[in-house]
Amino acid sequence: MLLERSAGILLHPTSLPSRGGIGDLGPEAYAFADFLARARQGLWQVLPLSPPGLNNSPYSATSTFAGNPFLVSLERLAEHGWLDLGHASLPPAAGDRINFDEVQACKLPLLRRAAQNFLEKNDNGRSRFERFKQECAWWLDDFVLFEVMRRMHGGAAWSSWPRELARREPEGMHRFGMEHQRELEVERAIVFAFSEQWRALHSYCGRRGIRIVGDVAIFVNYVSADVCRNPEL
Repeated sequence: MLLERSAGILLHPTSLPSRGGIGDLGPEAYAFADFLARARQGLWQVLPLSPPGLNNSPYSATSTFAGNPFLVSLERLAEHGWLDLGHASLPPAAGDRINFDEVQACKLPLLRRAAQNFLEKNDNGRSRFERFKQECAWWLDDFVLFEVMRRMHGGAAWSSWPRELARREPEGMHRFGMEHQRELEVERAIVFAFSEQWRALHSYCGRRGIRIVGDVAIFVNYVSADVCRNPEL
């Protein structure tokens, strides 16, 4: 049986130019999709988009379902009222290599500030966020717990954390969750922002006749049809 032949390009989004010092799911990703359409390329292979673990490698991910927060576009957050980039201190545009230390020091605080701004708003996005949390709670809650715990312990291996956390003792886990409710909610909002931006780009590519392929099982199938159909960011 003959199959339709397709051609495409392999490009991880971190390779795109961006104001955040690392490529992301912002304007240049859409420009690349337009380029693929003009060049009559039907495939975009993206490779893993998971949160990087050891040595900033997506192949050493901290989650199967969450996305890399570095890929969240600050420009698109600003367009939707999450952030004011007018006086933001951003890392310089990435050259031949990405300075991950600089990106982490500059971009992550801006993402957290944007998430905090979003949590203080009362608009339609909040209802989408609440639905997202409910439908992804089976993995999302554990993931944000791990991320906040890891940050609170300076990135040290979990085996060196206090016994009550390393062994997930119920009392210790409950106490940590109560003491860090705000930080946990901020992390959830950042995961939500990635989800929205990824689906918006995925939808745009589909309308341009481009199929995104690769190691990208980022929880697309684990949320409601309404959330999937109408990404806002």
